[in-house]
Amino acid sequence: MRDSLLLTAFLGIVFFVADRFYKPNWLHPYWPYLLLFYTMLSVLLHRLMSFVKDPKSAQFTTFFLAFTTAKLILSLAFMGVMLYNNVPGRKIFVLSFLGLYLVYTSFEIYGLTRKLRRDS
Repeated sequence: MRDSLLLTAFLGIVFFVADRFYKPNWLHPYWPYLLLFYTMLSVLLHRLMSFVKDPKSAQFTTFFLAFTTAKLILSLAFMGVMLYNNVPGRKIFVLSFLGLYLVYTSFEIYGLTRKLRRDS
C-alpha cells in the first residue's frame, strides 16, 4: 500500500506543478478527483489482498481477478456518471482517466508480481 501512496503522491506533485506553472492541454482540471478515485481503489485492493493468507493459492488469483473486474466496472461507472453530468473537456477527461487507469493497473500488477517472485 505504501508504494501506491507513493505513486499517488508523485503523480499529485507532477500534476500540481504541471497545472500550476505550465497549464498543459492534456491535463484535465478534475485531476485531483481522478487521483482520489484511484487511490481509494488501490487502498481497497490492498485491504482485500490482506485477507488472503497464501499468495500462491487459487483464492489469491480469484480475489485479484474479481477485484480487477470490479475495478474496471467501477471505473466505467464513474466515467459514465461524469460524462452524463456533462464534465467540461470530455475528450481530455476520458484520456486522463484512461491514462491513470493504465498507470495504476500496471503498477498494481507489477507490485503483485514482484511480491510473488520474492515469495517463491
